[in-house]
Amino acid sequence: MMRWARRTALGVLTGTSVLPAEGRGQQQSTQPPAATIAVYLDCDDGCDTQYIRTEIAFVNWVRDRTVADVHVLVTSQDAGGGGDAFTLAFMGLRGFVGRGDTLTFTTNATSTNDEERRGLTRTLALGLVPFVARTPGAQALRILAPEVVANTPGPQTLPSHDRWKAWVFEFDVSGDVSGEQNYRNREVDAEFNANRTTAEWKVEFESRFNYESERAIDEDFDDEGNVVSADTIFNRQRSWGSEMVVVKSLGGHMSTGFRSAVGSETFRNQKLRVEFMPAFEYNVFNYDESTRRYLALQVGAGVDAFVYKDSTIFDKLRETFPMYMTAAEYATRQPWGQSNVRLEHRGYLSDGSKQSTELSGNLSVRLFRGFSVRFGGSYSWIHDQVYLPKGERDQADVLLRRRALLTGYEYNAFFGFTYTFGSIFNNVVNPRFF
Repeated sequence: MMRWARRTALGVLTGTSVLPAEGRGQQQSTQPPAATIAVYLDCDDGCDTQYIRTEIAFVNWVRDRTVADVHVLVTSQDAGGGGDAFTLAFMGLRGFVGRGDTLTFTTNATSTNDEERRGLTRTLALGLVPFVARTPGAQALRILAPEVVANTPGPQTLPSHDRWKAWVFEFDVSGDVSGEQNYRNREVDAEFNANRTTAEWKVEFESRFNYESERAIDEDFDDEGNVVSADTIFNRQRSWGSEMVVVKSLGGHMSTGFRSAVGSETFRNQKLRVEFMPAFEYNVFNYDESTRRYLALQVGAGVDAFVYKDSTIFDKLRETFPMYMTAAEYATRQPWGQSNVRLEHRGYLSDGSKQSTELSGNLSVRLFRGFSVRFGGSYSWIHDQVYLPKGERDQADVLLRRRALLTGYEYNAFFGFTYTFGSIFNNVVNPRFF
């Protein structure tokens, strides 16, 4: 899954710029015109708010939507070619109720963070101009259009020939070393990703490798502080896996495809695991609305095959199960906040007792001016641990989690709130002392 010439701020995608009326060559004022609009920027990811406030200085930035004239809701989703597609919804409040607009901005896999923030800022400025144009503050702005070279393709124009056929590849390797006198940890991670996204097809491939080695020395001392005995405990974990997802669009509400995976994991006693599952999805809302609301139902069936490192508690070294999956997910992001809920159930057709169900979700809500609350978590009912190795487990296995243990459930939860009060204005940027 993926994310989001200092010439004053503000340009549309064609390069047109909105400048203070004083013109170029003069320092941009840090204070907006007295009679202008108050804007609340609602962007959780991908927005450099400090850069935006510095570049767009012709509005008042506020940190509470209840005192804003315009609420800008920025959402994003993965785009073809490995970029991000941002959707900016401009919603009028107070004197602008009933007035609104929606603009989009798309990056590609090679876009730098600076290119992304400049493009997003230009699009944001363009969407704010129609609101500012209806205030006395509009007299302080002027619009410039630089010369355009004839026959030059505009931004986001698809190339006439792509030798990569819309494929995008990414390779990442990282390592970590830490330790002290009686403890040492070494970790290596590698990942390779490839994807191809068009309007009709979506293909994603991911391959990963992880190796972790821990060593801990437990020492006993006598009354004089001398070491009389020492036990050395090792914990080595290795896992690798590859996964491919292929999806075919069947219109604005339906899609079909399959998921295939192969991997190995020391922690779960899996020398080799192979999974293949065709699936079908129906989205109640149109996929074009997925950045704002999404309600999808999924159903799939396939096979799940294992080769174990050690004999399991069922005396198996290998086995294959026909399996099924059903899932429902709802997500929304609105001016009041955002929420996500997912319910997924998996089971083996050959043995109805071996199944698992997971319910997860999160909710973030602005309850009143300056106060927001967030909470969420997940709970899993687990009855499909066919991979558990037989034999005794020592204390180190439990404390260091060197291998999976028998359990009937798993959960996690979080809760938090934020309350901010004081001046509502958020215009000035001061980067001194970081």
